[in-house]
Amino acid sequence: MLDEKLIKLQHFLEVDMKIKKEMVNITPPNDYQYTDELSISKYADKVDDFLLYTFSELKCIARDIFGINSNVMKKITTLENKMKNEFYACGFNIDKLRLFYKNNISNMEIDFINLVKKECVGYTFDNLSPADKATTINEMLHFMHSFVLNNENILQSISIINKKENDYKYPIILRGCKVPIFEQLFDLFPNDLNVGWTDMVVINDRKLLMMVRDRGHALTIEITLNGNVARLEYFIPKLCNIEMINNLPGINKVHENSEGATGVFEIPISNLSSKIYDFISKVPTDMDMVIKHF
Repeated sequence: MLDEKLIKLQHFLEVDMKIKKEMVNITPPNDYQYTDELSISKYADKVDDFLLYTFSELKCIARDIFGINSNVMKKITTLENKMKNEFYACGFNIDKLRLFYKNNISNMEIDFINLVKKECVGYTFDNLSPADKATTINEMLHFMHSFVLNNENILQSISIINKKENDYKYPIILRGCKVPIFEQLFDLFPNDLNVGWTDMVVINDRKLLMMVRDRGHALTIEITLNGNVARLEYFIPKLCNIEMINNLPGINKVHENSEGATGVFEIPISNLSSKIYDFISKVPTDMDMVIKHF
């Protein structure tokens, strides 16, 4: 029987993916589409349904993860009231509906992305300020996703399946559901891989979350299985060595002033165990920091 905290984590990840897909599905029509009132009315109904569903789920997630009296819940309620008023003011004007979609649903400012990278870092959480800065549904989702995946308290609240100690006397812990492919991945975790405390949280038979301390401070990896392919999305909060980071697979290139690093790459599932640990070994540590001499 699954524990309640894992069920809430599963629910969040499922909702996160569904809302993002629906955001794409309600992208405003091109200029040459929906010129008559009936077509625009049908499109507006889709947006209305999206808002009702999305805010219902966001409030449920806020209650489960942050608490009913949290500033995150208050911010979501404020956004809901604001967006509903602005949406109904659009009427059947397609130009206004396009602008509403951009300003309230899809937009994500680079300053907000950088703030989330700076604040949502494992083993350093001290506030929820990014939530207060969110102005769109996309930004709120981005904050929530980053908060959950990079919060060791959430990941470590999930029940333990297995545990071992590496050669550096740090625990490697498997949590969540019992899924053979991920249990095998845990068994194959090299004891001589130089990492700190590591949590591997199995969400379901397709998804595994990892937080690895002492690689880029607290490297997080989200592994999603799809057919014969494994998709790895990662976040490195501390840029110990820019050159090493920019050589990682699927990296979004960074520079000295970047706030953390993100990337994504895909590999055959048959190569998952060898490729993922090779990847982790190439994420820089404090020992790889380049000391500048002036």
